[in-house]
Amino acid sequence: MSSSPSKPEHTDGPVVLERKPWLVDRVLRNALVAAFLVRLIPLLVWMFDSCLRDECTYVRLAFRFGEGEGMTGSAGWIWAPGYPFLMGLFAGTMGWPEGIKVIQLPVSLLACVLVYQLARLAFPENRRAARIAAWMYAVSPHMAFFAIRLWSEVLYGTILLGGLLLLLRSRDDVDRAVDRAGWVKTALVGLIGGICVLFRGVATYMLPIWMFSVLWGRWREKKAWAQVCLLAVVAASTVAPYSMYASNKFEGRIVSDRTMGQMMWLGNNDFDPITFDYGNGQLARQAFKRTKKKGRSASKCGKKTQAYTRDKCQTEAGFAWIKANPETFVRRMPMRVAQLLNPHSLLTRHLRWGRFPGMPQWFDELIILFGCLHSMGTMVLGAVGLAGRGRRSQAVLFSLILLYHCAAIAALAGLSRYRVPLEPLLMIYAAGVLADPRAFFSQIMAEKWRGVVIVAGLCMLIPLVFWFLPAGWPWWRTW
Repeated sequence: MSSSPSKPEHTDGPVVLERKPWLVDRVLRNALVAAFLVRLIPLLVWMFDSCLRDECTYVRLAFRFGEGEGMTGSAGWIWAPGYPFLMGLFAGTMGWPEGIKVIQLPVSLLACVLVYQLARLAFPENRRAARIAAWMYAVSPHMAFFAIRLWSEVLYGTILLGGLLLLLRSRDDVDRAVDRAGWVKTALVGLIGGICVLFRGVATYMLPIWMFSVLWGRWREKKAWAQVCLLAVVAASTVAPYSMYASNKFEGRIVSDRTMGQMMWLGNNDFDPITFDYGNGQLARQAFKRTKKKGRSASKCGKKTQAYTRDKCQTEAGFAWIKANPETFVRRMPMRVAQLLNPHSLLTRHLRWGRFPGMPQWFDELIILFGCLHSMGTMVLGAVGLAGRGRRSQAVLFSLILLYHCAAIAALAGLSRYRVPLEPLLMIYAAGVLADPRAFFSQIMAEKWRGVVIVAGLCMLIPLVFWFLPAGWPWWRTW
């Protein structure tokens, strides 16, 4: 005798999350074991693989940190200090900045747990969604790749997830007046927000979105405004010491990084927007030189050693180009976003260049195919799930963060790497659809506007996701 399926509850009240969910949920524990193995095995096999391109820049910056030089410019860029500083600790103490890879592995496991907890908040009535989201993160080839290479994505992405979870929990705790827990969490949110800025300059303009989500549905509550003020003060206090140091050292105003000018040069120039993904970027040195000759010369803005002056000049030149070519600027926006949404990532480039030696070709192809399908499914199904099942301040927060990053890329230049910290947010809502398709369709039928948003969104999203899809295969130009 079968029982009829129970109707999912759509509660708006606070959800009590387990402090150690990996101890009580066997499915999550299995996902963590899988995530550990998927990252540990390639890490051990290729632990001493040499750096590649921007990874080598991180290594150089790390050694300078280790030698006491502090933050320095590199090739005309002034990057955010967070990741080079942590690598510098390894360089200074061990002479081995690549040792940060050992830290990234457990951090990626923490990210898996955070994805699980955020999915529990989004879908409190269905634990299966959290389990699916955790598994999606655990087996993602792209997430695994960045965990074992010298990129800031895993550390930054985990810090971001932790900040978002604390932000959402602090709202509930302050509303329920649970001792001082909500205010302590709000202060921690400000601290984490400041750390995000020190890892990625783009996070500077994400903080207002965090504050907006705190106020969402609570515009007339004094405690909500007090939360925003506390968050802003702590975040500013976290960033201010480095900002003052860097501004003094480089003789110009710097919050965290100075990279907009270089991004302007890449994306707002006489040549098509430059990216560095496999199959749709200027990866060969000669091809890059030929491309540069078609646009304005970067050297007119000064030497690469004059990083701040050069970046400021490049920013002004970029805005001047936009004013002179407004139609071209707007027409290129879809291309830039398509570069961001390219379902391949630097993992594809790494495999195509033979940087994971020893694996058979068929296995390389399998990883590329699975990674591509995984990211495509995450982006498309995640967007559909967010529009169809997103609720309360969490959906507002995630939607604005995603739209903000797309808008920033649309105005500058795109690269699939910039999407890596954002995919876990979409995994949560993709898991919501997979966990309970019936609830998804029921909500669309009950709120017709969601269906309209989904159709309109897919009409824009699918062409952008498919734009560079064939680029991961060498024979794509013959299709």
